[in-house]
Amino acid sequence: MQIGHADAYEGAVTTPEFRGGGKLFRTLLSGVEGHPSNFRLVYVRVDGPIATPRHRHNFDQLRFAIEGDINYGPGQWIKPGELAYFPEGTPYGPEVANNARLGITLQFGGDSGEGFISERQMNEGTALLQQHGAFENGIYHRTDNPPEGVRRNQDAFEAIWEAVNGRRIAYPPKRWDAPILMQPQDQPWIDIEPGVSAKSLGTFGARGTAFALLRIYPGHNHTLTARDGQRIGFVLSGAGSVDGHALRTHSAFASDSHGTATITANSSLHLLLSDMPAFPVAHGTAA
Repeated sequence: MQIGHADAYEGAVTTPEFRGGGKLFRTLLSGVEGHPSNFRLVYVRVDGPIATPRHRHNFDQLRFAIEGDINYGPGQWIKPGELAYFPEGTPYGPEVANNARLGITLQFGGDSGEGFISERQMNEGTALLQQHGAFENGIYHRTDNPPEGVRRNQDAFEAIWEAVNGRRIAYPPKRWDAPILMQPQDQPWIDIEPGVSAKSLGTFGARGTAFALLRIYPGHNHTLTARDGQRIGFVLSGAGSVDGHALRTHSAFASDSHGTATITANSSLHLLLSDMPAFPVAHGTAA
């Protein structure tokens, strides 16, 4: 069981973001480097401008807005309390914004098994490429004479991924035409047991990717059943515990594959649950 707390700012840094803009971020949870199920959950505040080109991923991504609207394309915004799922292979953008916003971003290996590169790999790839060029508004511009077959101007993440992996990136086929915006505020709560209710927001793909909201009233508890893949929980409000580990507003936890987890509410507890694709069990250290 991994636990992370957003108010533990010892690990927060301001860093140039290769897609443009600066971010104050804290990595709350992370997976196993090199495994198809690798993931990273980031708590991120952006106060400056951001401009990124239209692009796509070879991994899955979820964004949840806590404060301020999050842009993901012309006229496309995630409002506070809403979330958007960006399936691998689905293009979106360009993103242009200059407003204060706070949210979480969960990036994880999708159904294709391409996985997700770790924070360590991302940093190493970025540093390597900066020796030969510069990042600007989501594009990597080479300033040297690149070898034959290497592009001079390239999507920033593509360039980093290829530098890390030593091969051309391969995108999974597009299975959805656009990111899926979920607006749970108008969905009803469904009672699932005394003192516990839920909102199922959707299940996607072939490996059980799913998102839901959970509400537990004070003095009640709920046991999350075992599943093949990992489950990520993020506390939207309230206080309690999961398997004896304290939870508070903007805490996060990752339950182990094939393991249960019991959540207990001290005050009314609201959580976002994310079930990630199920792959064979990963062994190793977090990345």
